[in-house]
Amino acid sequence: MAKILIVEDDENIVKMLRVALEAKGYLVEPAACANTALTWLKESSKPDLIIIDIGLPDMDGLKLCQMIKDDPATRKIPVVILTANMTNDAKIRANLIAHADLFLTKPIDLKELTNAINALIEKFIREKEFLHDISLRKKPGSAPQKQ
Repeated sequence: MAKILIVEDDENIVKMLRVALEAKGYLVEPAACANTALTWLKESSKPDLIIIDIGLPDMDGLKLCQMIKDDPATRKIPVVILTANMTNDAKIRANLIAHADLFLTKPIDLKELTNAINALIEKFIREKEFLHDISLRKKPGSAPQKQ
């Protein structure tokens, strides 16, 4: 079961996302602020995807995304940024800094969100499996035997 961390301070949005994502079979972990999310990322098993609201009470969501993408332990985790109003130009400029995998505008289209999440998580899991396979091949004695 894929795990999604939702960093959002609006309880109504968290409830809506949780219901929609749990109905699709995802395990959802909410965090109401950036510092809670950062602590959770350090102390818990890593999620398969992170959803971040751009307007958090303790830190800008883009800054949180940048911190996640700059950390070698979390940089490969897909990040979706939720924003109330952002022009395409602003999204492009913000992405150059934050390196988010996707920007979605509120109000959220749940079908669009779940389709995007499915695609991002599938890609993330394939990449993890590929890297795991490569690491196994590099270990002594793990190469296939010639006959």
